[in-house]
Amino acid sequence: MRRAAAPPLALALWLAPPAADAAAGAAPLAPAQVVRVCGQIAEWPPYLYFRRDGGARTDEVVGFSAEYLRRALAGAGLRYRIDMLPWRRCLESVRLGGHDMLTDAASNAERERAYLVAKPYYAMHLAYFYDKARPHPPVRAAADLKKLRLCAVNGYNYAAFGLDAEQMEAGSQNLAQSFLKLKMNRCDALPERLEIALGYQSLGIADFARLDIGYELLAELPPSTFHMMVSRRVPYAEELLRVLNEQIELLNSGDGAREIAAKYAVQLPGQAARPAKK
Repeated sequence: MRRAAAPPLALALWLAPPAADAAAGAAPLAPAQVVRVCGQIAEWPPYLYFRRDGGARTDEVVGFSAEYLRRALAGAGLRYRIDMLPWRRCLESVRLGGHDMLTDAASNAERERAYLVAKPYYAMHLAYFYDKARPHPPVRAAADLKKLRLCAVNGYNYAAFGLDAEQMEAGSQNLAQSFLKLKMNRCDALPERLEIALGYQSLGIADFARLDIGYELLAELPPSTFHMMVSRRVPYAEELLRVLNEQIELLNSGDGAREIAAKYAVQLPGQAARPAKK
C-alpha cells in the first residue's frame, strides 16, 4: 500500500490542532525577556508608524502604541522587539506562536477564540466616508450602511459597525486603496475609524480631503476599543496577559497613559466623542 506523502510545512501548520490553553505547560517569563511583537507594515498612525525624517520614512517604529507598550513592559522588567508585517501575516504569526503578541486590534468573537485579549487601552470613533462628487449616501443610522456597496480593507475587523467584511468589497490592502476605490465608484461608502484615517492623512499616505472625500460620524455607535492580543501557543501566554492587564490598569489610572495620549492626540477609553464633521 502506497504511503501518503506528508503535507508541506505551511499546510501542516494550518492543519495542526489548536494549542491547549496556556495553563497547561505554562512557563514563566524570563527576567528582562524580549517579547516578540508584530504590527502591520501598512502602518497605523498615530498608533504605530515609521518615524519620518525630512519627509522620508525611517526604519524606527514610533507612535502611541509603541511608547505605551514600551512603558507597560518596562514596568515588569521586560523589553520588546517589533516586526512590521502585512496585517494578515501578523495575525497568523501570533496565532501560530511565531510572535508572542500583536498591538492595535479590535476584538470580536473569532479573535477572542484565537488569542488572549488584553484590556482596552485606546478607542477610536466610527465613521463612514463618501465621495462628495456624488449624491450623499442615504445613511441616517449605522444599519443603513448594510444597504450600500461598501469598501473594506483585507483583514480588518468591522464588527463594531455591525458589518461582516465578507459582504463587503474587501480587496484593498490598505486604506489608501479603499479611498481610491470609493473615488472610482467601486463602492458607495467606506466605514472606518476616524482617527486612523486622520492619521494616514497627516502622514500624506491617504489624503482623502484632496480626493474630495468627506466623512460623517456614526454618532449612535460607541467608540471602537483596541487591544493587545497574546498568542495562545506560547507557554508564558497567561503571564504575559496578566502583565499587560496590570500595566494597562496602572497606566490608565495614572498620568502615564494621558501623557502618551496627549503627545499623539489619541483618545483613551471613556473620553468624550468628537463632533461630527459635515
